[in-house]
Amino acid sequence: MNNFDWQWWQYFLTIAEQGSLSKAANSLEVSQPTLSRQLLAMENELGQTLFDRSTQGLRLTAFGSELLEECERMQQSAERLQRLAEGQAQTLSGRVRLSVNEVIALYYLPSILPEFMDRYPQLSVELEVSNKASSLDKRDADVAIRMFPPTQLDLITRHLFDIPLGFYASQDYLDRHGVPQSTEDMFSHRLLGYDRDKQFENGGQALGWNIRNEEFMFRTDFMPMHLATAVSGGGIVGTHKALCERHGLIPIDVGITLPALPIFLVCHRDVQHNKRIRVMMDFLAERLEHSLIAL
Repeated sequence: MNNFDWQWWQYFLTIAEQGSLSKAANSLEVSQPTLSRQLLAMENELGQTLFDRSTQGLRLTAFGSELLEECERMQQSAERLQRLAEGQAQTLSGRVRLSVNEVIALYYLPSILPEFMDRYPQLSVELEVSNKASSLDKRDADVAIRMFPPTQLDLITRHLFDIPLGFYASQDYLDRHGVPQSTEDMFSHRLLGYDRDKQFENGGQALGWNIRNEEFMFRTDFMPMHLATAVSGGGIVGTHKALCERHGLIPIDVGITLPALPIFLVCHRDVQHNKRIRVMMDFLAERLEHSLIAL
Protein backbone atom coordinates (compact mmCIF):
# COMPACT_ATOMS: atom_id res chain seq x y z
CA MET A 1 0.00 0.00 0.00
CA ASN A 2 2.74 2.43 -1.00
CA ASN A 3 0.17 4.89 -2.33
CA PHE A 4 -2.00 4.77 0.79
CA ASP A 5 -3.22 8.16 2.04
CA TRP A 6 -3.23 8.12 5.85
CA GLN A 7 -6.03 10.69 5.93
CA TRP A 8 -8.23 7.93 4.57
CA TRP A 9 -8.27 6.33 8.00
CA GLN A 10 -9.89 9.43 9.45
CA TYR A 11 -12.44 9.37 6.66
CA PHE A 12 -13.11 5.67 7.24
CA LEU A 13 -13.55 6.13 11.00
CA THR A 14 -15.89 9.11 10.62
CA ILE A 15 -18.06 7.33 8.03
CA ALA A 16 -18.28 4.31 10.35
CA GLU A 17 -19.29 6.52 13.28
CA GLN A 18 -21.85 8.58 11.32
CA GLY A 19 -23.35 5.75 9.25
CA SER A 20 -23.81 7.86 6.13
CA LEU A 21 -21.69 9.79 3.68
CA SER A 22 -23.69 13.00 4.06
CA LYS A 23 -23.34 13.08 7.87
CA ALA A 24 -19.67 12.16 7.67
CA ALA A 25 -19.04 14.84 5.06
CA ASN A 26 -20.65 17.46 7.32
CA SER A 27 -18.55 16.31 10.26
CA LEU A 28 -15.34 16.36 8.22
CA GLU A 29 -16.28 19.63 6.46
CA VAL A 30 -15.74 18.19 3.00
CA SER A 31 -18.22 17.74 0.16
CA GLN A 32 -20.10 14.47 -0.13
CA PRO A 33 -18.82 13.77 -3.69
CA THR A 34 -15.25 14.32 -2.48
CA LEU A 35 -15.72 11.94 0.43
CA SER A 36 -17.35 9.35 -1.83
CA ARG A 37 -14.37 9.50 -4.21
CA GLN A 38 -11.91 9.16 -1.32
CA LEU A 39 -13.76 6.14 0.05
CA LEU A 40 -13.77 4.48 -3.36
CA ALA A 41 -10.04 5.18 -3.79
CA MET A 42 -9.37 3.68 -0.35
CA GLU A 43 -11.34 0.52 -1.18
CA ASN A 44 -9.57 0.20 -4.53
CA GLU A 45 -6.20 0.47 -2.78
CA LEU A 46 -7.21 -2.15 -0.19
CA GLY A 47 -8.77 -4.40 -2.79
CA GLN A 48 -11.90 -4.96 -0.68
CA THR A 49 -15.07 -3.03 0.16
CA LEU A 50 -15.35 -1.46 3.60
CA PHE A 51 -19.09 -0.72 3.60
CA ASP A 52 -22.25 -2.27 2.23
CA ARG A 53 -24.33 0.47 0.56
CA SER A 54 -28.12 0.57 0.88
CA THR A 55 -30.94 3.10 0.98
CA GLN A 56 -30.69 2.96 4.79
CA GLY A 57 -27.10 4.13 4.69
CA LEU A 58 -23.72 2.44 5.03
CA ARG A 59 -22.96 -0.64 7.09
CA LEU A 60 -19.50 -2.03 7.76
CA THR A 61 -18.54 -5.20 5.93
CA ALA A 62 -16.82 -7.98 7.86
CA PHE A 63 -13.53 -6.67 6.51
CA GLY A 64 -14.36 -3.11 7.58
CA SER A 65 -15.30 -4.30 11.07
CA GLU A 66 -11.91 -5.99 11.41
CA LEU A 67 -10.15 -2.70 10.63
CA LEU A 68 -12.34 -0.45 12.78
CA GLU A 69 -10.95 -1.34 16.22
CA GLU A 70 -7.36 -0.80 15.12
CA CYS A 71 -8.36 2.44 13.43
CA GLU A 72 -9.92 3.68 16.68
CA ARG A 73 -6.69 2.89 18.55
CA MET A 74 -4.73 4.76 15.88
CA GLN A 75 -6.98 7.82 16.35
CA GLN A 76 -6.53 7.68 20.13
CA SER A 77 -2.74 7.57 19.64
CA ALA A 78 -2.89 10.53 17.26
CA GLU A 79 -4.98 12.51 19.74
CA ARG A 80 -2.52 11.72 22.53
CA LEU A 81 0.41 12.81 20.35
CA GLN A 82 -1.37 16.12 19.76
CA ARG A 83 -2.05 16.56 23.49
CA LEU A 84 1.55 15.76 24.39
CA ALA A 85 2.86 18.20 21.79
CA GLU A 86 0.46 20.91 23.01
CA GLY A 87 1.34 20.07 26.60
CA GLN A 88 4.92 21.23 26.10
CA ALA A 89 3.96 24.71 24.91
CA GLN A 90 5.55 27.38 27.10
CA THR A 91 4.33 30.53 25.38
CA LEU A 92 1.50 32.77 26.53
CA SER A 93 0.10 33.34 23.07
CA GLY A 94 -2.31 31.27 21.05
CA ARG A 95 -5.62 29.96 22.28
CA VAL A 96 -7.04 28.34 25.39
CA ARG A 97 -10.48 26.70 25.24
CA LEU A 98 -12.70 26.55 28.32
CA SER A 99 -15.83 24.40 28.71
CA VAL A 100 -18.54 25.43 31.22
CA ASN A 101 -22.26 25.00 31.74
CA GLU A 102 -24.84 27.70 31.06
CA VAL A 103 -25.17 29.04 34.60
CA ILE A 104 -21.42 29.41 35.18
CA ALA A 105 -20.99 30.98 31.75
CA LEU A 106 -23.78 33.52 32.18
CA TYR A 107 -23.53 34.49 35.85
CA TYR A 108 -19.97 33.82 37.03
CA LEU A 109 -17.48 34.23 34.19
CA PRO A 110 -18.41 37.65 32.73
CA SER A 111 -17.19 39.41 35.88
CA ILE A 112 -13.75 37.75 35.86
CA LEU A 113 -12.77 36.85 32.27
CA PRO A 114 -12.05 40.49 31.28
CA GLU A 115 -9.39 40.53 34.00
CA PHE A 116 -7.83 37.36 32.55
CA MET A 117 -7.81 38.84 29.04
CA ASP A 118 -6.21 42.04 30.33
CA ARG A 119 -3.61 40.02 32.21
CA TYR A 120 -2.78 37.84 29.17
CA PRO A 121 -3.59 39.98 26.11
CA GLN A 122 -1.88 37.61 23.65
CA LEU A 123 -4.10 34.69 24.65
CA SER A 124 -7.27 33.97 22.70
CA VAL A 125 -10.06 32.67 24.95
CA GLU A 126 -12.62 30.29 23.46
CA LEU A 127 -15.68 29.41 25.54
CA GLU A 128 -17.72 26.27 24.94
CA VAL A 129 -21.07 26.55 26.75
CA SER A 130 -22.79 23.21 27.22
CA ASN A 131 -24.45 21.27 30.02
CA LYS A 132 -22.85 18.11 28.63
CA ALA A 133 -19.31 17.11 29.56
CA SER A 134 -16.92 17.97 26.74
CA SER A 135 -14.23 15.49 25.70
CA LEU A 136 -10.83 16.50 27.03
CA ASP A 137 -9.35 13.44 25.29
CA LYS A 138 -10.41 14.77 21.89
CA ARG A 139 -9.39 18.35 22.79
CA ASP A 140 -12.95 19.66 22.59
CA ALA A 141 -11.71 21.82 25.46
CA ASP A 142 -8.42 22.44 27.25
CA VAL A 143 -9.97 23.18 30.64
CA ALA A 144 -13.42 22.30 31.98
CA ILE A 145 -15.42 23.50 34.96
CA ARG A 146 -17.56 20.59 36.12
CA MET A 147 -20.12 19.93 38.83
CA PHE A 148 -19.19 16.28 39.33
CA PRO A 149 -15.91 14.52 40.14
CA PRO A 150 -14.35 13.05 36.99
CA THR A 151 -13.58 9.34 37.21
CA GLN A 152 -11.10 9.11 34.32
CA LEU A 153 -7.60 8.35 35.55
CA ASP A 154 -5.98 10.52 32.87
CA LEU A 155 -7.61 13.76 34.07
CA ILE A 156 -6.12 16.26 36.52
CA THR A 157 -8.78 17.55 38.90
CA ARG A 158 -8.93 20.39 41.42
CA HIS A 159 -11.90 20.71 43.78
CA LEU A 160 -12.36 24.46 44.16
CA PHE A 161 -15.40 24.99 46.40
CA ASP A 162 -19.06 24.05 46.85
CA ILE A 163 -22.06 26.15 45.82
CA PRO A 164 -25.00 26.14 48.28
CA LEU A 165 -28.37 25.28 46.70
CA GLY A 166 -31.93 25.95 47.78
CA PHE A 167 -35.53 26.34 46.71
CA TYR A 168 -36.73 29.88 46.00
CA ALA A 169 -39.70 31.76 44.58
CA SER A 170 -40.66 35.37 44.02
CA GLN A 171 -42.76 37.25 46.58
CA ASP A 172 -45.37 37.71 43.87
CA TYR A 173 -45.65 33.95 43.29
CA LEU A 174 -45.91 33.24 47.03
CA ASP A 175 -48.56 35.94 47.48
CA ARG A 176 -50.67 34.35 44.74
CA HIS A 177 -50.11 30.67 45.55
CA GLY A 178 -49.15 30.60 49.20
CA VAL A 179 -45.97 29.50 50.96
CA PRO A 180 -45.35 25.71 50.95
CA GLN A 181 -45.34 24.27 54.45
CA SER A 182 -43.97 20.77 53.71
CA THR A 183 -42.19 18.78 51.05
CA GLU A 184 -45.47 17.32 49.85
CA ASP A 185 -46.99 20.78 49.75
CA MET A 186 -44.07 22.15 47.73
CA PHE A 187 -44.36 19.38 45.14
CA SER A 188 -47.97 20.36 44.59
CA HIS A 189 -46.78 23.83 43.52
CA ARG A 190 -45.43 24.80 40.11
CA LEU A 191 -41.86 23.55 40.28
CA LEU A 192 -39.62 24.65 37.43
CA GLY A 193 -37.98 21.48 36.17
CA TYR A 194 -35.90 19.90 33.45
CA ASP A 195 -37.01 18.40 30.15
CA ARG A 196 -34.59 15.71 28.93
CA ASP A 197 -31.87 16.39 31.47
CA LYS A 198 -32.12 13.84 34.32
CA GLN A 199 -30.19 15.73 37.00
CA PHE A 200 -33.30 16.70 39.03
CA GLU A 201 -34.68 13.17 38.79
CA ASN A 202 -31.38 11.63 39.86
CA GLY A 203 -30.81 14.15 42.63
CA GLY A 204 -34.36 13.69 43.88
CA GLN A 205 -33.97 9.92 44.00
CA ALA A 206 -30.85 10.35 46.14
CA LEU A 207 -33.03 12.30 48.61
CA GLY A 208 -35.83 9.73 48.52
CA TRP A 209 -38.17 11.61 46.16
CA ASN A 210 -39.88 9.65 43.42
CA ILE A 211 -40.32 12.47 40.92
CA ARG A 212 -40.03 12.45 37.13
CA ASN A 213 -39.48 15.26 34.68
CA GLU A 214 -42.90 14.63 33.12
CA GLU A 215 -44.55 15.73 36.38
CA PHE A 216 -43.23 19.29 36.17
CA MET A 217 -45.68 21.82 34.79
CA PHE A 218 -42.78 23.84 33.32
CA ARG A 219 -39.79 22.07 31.78
CA THR A 220 -36.64 23.28 30.04
CA ASP A 221 -33.01 22.16 29.97
CA PHE A 222 -31.86 25.79 29.54
CA MET A 223 -30.96 26.42 33.17
CA PRO A 224 -30.90 30.25 33.13
CA MET A 225 -34.56 30.09 32.06
CA HIS A 226 -35.46 28.49 35.40
CA LEU A 227 -34.10 31.48 37.29
CA ALA A 228 -35.59 34.06 34.92
CA THR A 229 -39.01 32.41 35.11
CA ALA A 230 -38.91 32.30 38.91
CA VAL A 231 -37.97 35.99 39.04
CA SER A 232 -41.03 36.76 36.91
CA GLY A 233 -43.32 34.88 39.29
CA GLY A 234 -43.53 31.67 37.26
CA GLY A 235 -42.88 29.13 39.99
CA ILE A 236 -40.42 27.60 42.44
CA VAL A 237 -36.81 27.06 41.37
CA GLY A 238 -34.11 24.89 42.91
CA THR A 239 -30.73 26.45 42.12
CA HIS A 240 -27.77 28.46 43.44
CA LYS A 241 -28.65 30.35 46.62
CA ALA A 242 -26.41 33.31 45.80
CA LEU A 243 -28.06 33.79 42.40
CA CYS A 244 -31.56 33.63 43.88
CA GLU A 245 -30.75 36.10 46.63
CA ARG A 246 -29.11 38.44 44.12
CA HIS A 247 -32.38 38.45 42.16
CA GLY A 248 -34.54 39.11 45.22
CA LEU A 249 -36.14 35.67 45.47
CA ILE A 250 -37.50 34.35 48.76
CA PRO A 251 -36.10 31.14 50.29
CA ILE A 252 -38.57 28.31 50.88
CA ASP A 253 -37.93 26.28 54.03
CA VAL A 254 -39.75 22.95 54.12
CA GLY A 255 -37.07 21.07 56.05
CA ILE A 256 -35.05 20.10 52.98
CA THR A 257 -31.30 20.62 52.84
CA LEU A 258 -30.08 20.25 49.30
CA PRO A 259 -26.53 18.92 48.90
CA ALA A 260 -24.11 21.66 47.90
CA LEU A 261 -22.89 21.64 44.30
CA PRO A 262 -19.15 20.86 44.06
CA ILE A 263 -17.10 22.80 41.54
CA PHE A 264 -14.16 21.01 39.90
CA LEU A 265 -11.50 22.35 37.57
CA VAL A 266 -10.31 19.70 35.10
CA CYS A 267 -7.70 19.27 32.38
CA HIS A 268 -6.05 16.28 30.71
CA ARG A 269 -2.83 15.12 32.32
CA ASP A 270 -1.01 15.32 28.97
CA VAL A 271 -1.46 19.11 28.83
CA GLN A 272 -1.13 19.99 32.53
CA HIS A 273 2.28 21.62 31.94
CA ASN A 274 1.12 23.70 29.00
CA LYS A 275 1.70 27.26 30.14
CA ARG A 276 -1.49 28.63 28.56
CA ILE A 277 -3.61 25.98 30.25
CA ARG A 278 -1.78 26.34 33.54
CA VAL A 279 -2.36 30.09 33.80
CA MET A 280 -6.06 29.63 32.95
CA MET A 281 -6.48 27.00 35.67
CA ASP A 282 -4.57 29.06 38.22
CA PHE A 283 -6.62 32.14 37.40
CA LEU A 284 -9.94 30.30 37.71
CA ALA A 285 -8.86 28.71 40.98
CA GLU A 286 -7.98 32.17 42.27
CA ARG A 287 -10.92 34.19 40.98
CA LEU A 288 -13.93 31.93 40.41
CA GLU A 289 -14.95 31.72 44.08
CA HIS A 290 -14.60 35.52 44.33
CA SER A 291 -17.22 35.85 41.58
CA LEU A 292 -19.60 33.74 43.70
CA ILE A 293 -18.98 35.92 46.75
CA ALA A 294 -19.54 39.06 44.66
CA LEU A 295 -23.00 37.94 43.48
